[in-house]
Amino acid sequence: MYKDTIIKKTTPMTVAFIEVRGSLSLIHSAFGKLYTFVAESGLMPAGPPSGIYFNASGKVTDQELKWELRTPIAGLCDPSGPDGRGLGFRCLEETIVASTIHRGPFSTIADTYEALKSWIDINGYKVVGPREEVYITEAGNTPPAELMTEVRFPIAEK
Repeated sequence: MYKDTIIKKTTPMTVAFIEVRGSLSLIHSAFGKLYTFVAESGLMPAGPPSGIYFNASGKVTDQELKWELRTPIAGLCDPSGPDGRGLGFRCLEETIVASTIHRGPFSTIADTYEALKSWIDINGYKVVGPREEVYITEAGNTPPAELMTEVRFPIAEK
């Protein structure tokens, strides 16, 4: 896994987002709400969606899980929200991240996170923000063994 880990700068972009508090079993319906919001706003997704996870299962109850789904959209940034449904738009700035690709089902992604955190520590960096997953392949249309997810953490030198 270490050979696949890179440090890179993310691209500044405008995203539509939905903030969620609750079980990760809500991801499918949350993506539905997010894409409906984008379409109702007259916009189009402009890249792969992502998820930001502010805490983790096993460390808090499912009801306390806090996460956000995002999809890049074309156009200039006009930040707004979140509205009463947790939906809005925001501008993302360039961020330095440690990144690797997880290949396989989401049920094994924790191993990739642990390996990435070890790589970050061994190489003299520290995590400075929440974990992020960029969904390169679509879970609904891809067999679990063939899923590809970019896993990344924002980092800074120690």
